[in-house]
Amino acid sequence: YKPAPIELYIDSYGGMVYQTFGLISLIETSVTPIHTICTGTAMSCGILLLIAGHKRYCYERSTIMLHSISTFFEGQVQDIKEELAETERLQEIVTKLVVEKTKIPLKTVKAVETGKKDWYMTPSQAKKFKIIDEIL
Repeated sequence: YKPAPIELYIDSYGGMVYQTFGLISLIETSVTPIHTICTGTAMSCGILLLIAGHKRYCYERSTIMLHSISTFFEGQVQDIKEELAETERLQEIVTKLVVEKTKIPLKTVKAVETGKKDWYMTPSQAKKFKIIDEIL
């Protein structure tokens, strides 16, 4: 018996990185193949969900976007230092995930992180960098 794939439709401007990591772990460890399909946008944490799929797709008018994680700090100096260290740790996980699951070079991912830019991609660009397998 081979289970039919589950289709996970993504139309997301992003979200919370901890919860996204949890969903990625579920996708990666699923014995049932999970195909991710970007129906509109896969931005920020949305791109991370998209690249977690066993097979990955998007529609021809979809938009994919990668950027560094964002956060908001407040509190005393020590609180801010601790939050910064945790944010840097999370960014390292995101960087490793993107480099392992796509063909985006580490140098490019680092340039996006340090350049304070949102990198918007067309479906053709996403396919070129192996973010998706196919345009629907």
